[in-house]
Amino acid sequence: MKTTVGCLQPAYIPWIPFFKRFLTCDYFVLLDDVDYSKHKFQNRTYIKFNNLKNLLTVPVHYKMKVPINQIQIDNSKNWRKKHYQTIFQAYSKSDFFSDFQLDFEKIYLKEWDSLFLLNLEILNFFKNFFNIKKELYISSKLNVIGTGNEKLVNICKYFDAKYFVVKKNTEDYHPKEYFNNNGIDFKYHENSSIEYNQAGDNFISDLSILDYAANNGKKLIF
Repeated sequence: MKTTVGCLQPAYIPWIPFFKRFLTCDYFVLLDDVDYSKHKFQNRTYIKFNNLKNLLTVPVHYKMKVPINQIQIDNSKNWRKKHYQTIFQAYSKSDFFSDFQLDFEKIYLKEWDSLFLLNLEILNFFKNFFNIKKELYISSKLNVIGTGNEKLVNICKYFDAKYFVVKKNTEDYHPKEYFNNNGIDFKYHENSSIEYNQAGDNFISDLSILDYAANNGKKLIF
């Protein structure tokens, strides 16, 4: 069987395309041992609040060339209370938020030091909410050597995969020839937006999976 591997950096309350890629892969790996990138979605997400796109950011102690799984949250700021209050105000009247509100709130009642462990907890929460049976793999636990594309190729080899999932037009940093020379071909994935049932006067695309769950419940349409 020709298996498919997808790899992404863990994100804070990921957006829908993150889950779409997860669902298309035979093996899906969270890249927790690659360098943290500032101003990316590893510590940020968008929700809909008062008919506007609202950014939530987890404050972190940033250092260059530090793996994601070593990034510490800056708890001198009361971000947990602020985030949950904003989420509650945004979605308390949505059709399905009450289905998971109390369990989701428990995440914000816990103290978090590790950004990665927070992101993993939230990802597993929605994985369970949507009854997704696929396993999540953590790159640091695979003991795969290499950096950059070498690491990705070796992850594919670890799972004996023939396909690696990439976005179109990314050959500038994922050289197709290098993957092909290692017996791996590309399977292309589009981070396309979908329209779904969403409360409010206007539809806003590219929000977190939280927005989808609060408005549509457990049924996935992507």
